[in-house]
This record gives sequence, C-alpha cells and structure tokens, in this order.
Amino acid sequence: MASSLCFVGVAPSSASTMANITNNRTHFMQPHKSLSSSITLASSWSRSRILLPSPVYQKPVVKTTTATTALKMAADSSASSASAGADAKSTVAKTTFFIVLWYFFNVLFNIVNKKCLNMWSYPWTLSTVQLGVGGLYCTLQWILGMRIKPKMSWGLIKAMFLPALGHTLGHVTSCISFSLVAISFTHIVKSAEPAVGALAAAVFLGETYSLPVYLSLIPICLGVALSSASELTFTFAGFATAMASNFAFAMRNVFSKVTMTEYKNEPTLTPANSYGLITIMSFLMELPFCLIFDKGIPALTSRVPGIADMVVLKYILASSLLYHLYNEVSYSALENISPITFSVANTIKRV
Repeated sequence: MASSLCFVGVAPSSASTMANITNNRTHFMQPHKSLSSSITLASSWSRSRILLPSPVYQKPVVKTTTATTALKMAADSSASSASAGADAKSTVAKTTFFIVLWYFFNVLFNIVNKKCLNMWSYPWTLSTVQLGVGGLYCTLQWILGMRIKPKMSWGLIKAMFLPALGHTLGHVTSCISFSLVAISFTHIVKSAEPAVGALAAAVFLGETYSLPVYLSLIPICLGVALSSASELTFTFAGFATAMASNFAFAMRNVFSKVTMTEYKNEPTLTPANSYGLITIMSFLMELPFCLIFDKGIPALTSRVPGIADMVVLKYILASSLLYHLYNEVSYSALENISPITFSVANTIKRV
C-alpha cells in the first residue's frame, strides 16, 4: 500500500517533468529552423551570384585594348613624322636642283643674248621673238604629248593676266637695258631686286620680315648706288629700264602668289605649264608694241661687218630657247619658296 502510494505520488511529478522536456525540445528546435532558412537564403544568393558575369576577367581585356590603341597611335604618329621629314628633304633637294639648273641656263643666256644684241640691236623684236619661241616650244610639247596639257578656263586666263603683264614689262625693259649699257651694269642694278621684292611683298601680300633681313638689304642698295656712280657706260635710260625690270618682275612674283592660289592644286597646272601659258600671253601682249617701236619686222642684217644673216638667226633662236628654259626652271623653284627668297637667289645668280 505504501509502495502504491509512493508510485501514485511520484506520477504527477514525472508527468510535469516530461511536459517540460517536451517544451524544451520544441524550444530547442526553433533556432534550428531559423538556421535552415538562413542556409536556404545563402544558397539562393550564391546561385544568383554565379549567374552574374564576373568583372575580374574584363579588366585585362580593357587594359590590353588601351595599350594596343596607344601603341598603334604612337606608330602612326612616328610614321607620319618620318614621312613629313622625308617630304621636307625631298622638297629642299628638288628646289636646290632647280636653282642650280636655273643659274646654269641663265649664264648661258646672258652670254648669248649680249652677243646677239651687239650684232642685232632690236630689243623690242628680240624680246618678242624670245617669248614667241618659248610659247611655240610649250605648244609643241602639248601637241606631241610630251607634257600634260593644262586645263584651260576663262577664270585661269583672268588669274594669269597680271603675272603675264608683269613678266612682259620685266622682260622687255631688261632687254632694252642690255642694249643700252654694259651687261655687268644691268646686272648690278638688277641686284636690287630683293629690296624691291620685300617692298612689294609688304604692300601687296602683307608679309613682313625680321629687322636683320631688312638690314641685310642695305649693303645691296649701297653697292648698287656706288657701282652706278662709277660705271663708265652709265646712262640714265639704261639705269631706269633695269630698275623698272626689278619692279616688274617683283610684281610678277607677287601676282603669281596672289592670283594663282585657287589653281595651286590643279594637277595639270604644273610650274612649267604655268610659265608656258604666261609666256604665250606675254607674247600676245608685246607683239603690237614690237611692231610699233621697231617699225615692223627688221631685217636679219648684222651691224657688225662680216657676220652672215644665218649666224644672227642662230643667235636669236639660241637666246630665245635659253631664255625660256631658265625662266621655266626658275618658276619650278618659285613654287616652293617665298618671293623675297626668290629675289635673293636671283641676286646671288648675278655675282
């Protein structure tokens, strides 16, 4: 009985204990459920992260592309600089060649031309024939296909009118001066062409130069003045015509730079073709005045006894061809230099 009471007494206590254990177990399981949810979320986030493109592999690609572009730009720049340097050297070499050839033809022309004027003193006719022979020389080359034909237009003819006028005046006044005074004196006066060229460039082109450049022109002018004062064959007409040729040729060079700018890139208008067209226009301009001042076409009779007419004719044709060649080459040089540089080169030629 006592034992039964003891069992009965303990039973309620055990039931309470079991209930507490059950509650504790249930409470213990709650954190486990939360942890499972966290694992599930982490797994979902991890799967979504795997689907995104990784930027780690893009950075080297961008850097490589940038580096390649930089290297390409550097190579292009280096190639462009090298090409520009080669072009500059080629231009200098070509200009130097034309200047040397210009000097060579001019020396020959001066000798032949003076001999021609000594035996046949008709400067207007001689200068006109020289222009005519040059125009015929160019025309034959165009007809025979030896030189590309220039593309003609009224605009081009108008642009060439002033250069042709300056060339006509410069040529005829030079020829008259050669016939009046010694050839050395004419070249002395024509040595002042750089000073005239600088003046024309400043007035018509707005080009100015540094003070040393202008100071370097003073000795040239003084030398011309002293030589003129001591020249035995000095005549005012010879001096005036030589100085007039300086102004005329300076204006020709300036006008060529101004009016021909629009046609500078015309492929058929080479320096040789430009001078050929100017020569033809100058011939047509001078022809009427030649017939007036020399009273028609003079005979080929030499004023020096013992010289045949055919010899006179040979000298006329030789001086005409040399005149055209040296001027044509000088135009090729003028294409790459300024008018005053051209005038300086022209002065050195007379030394």
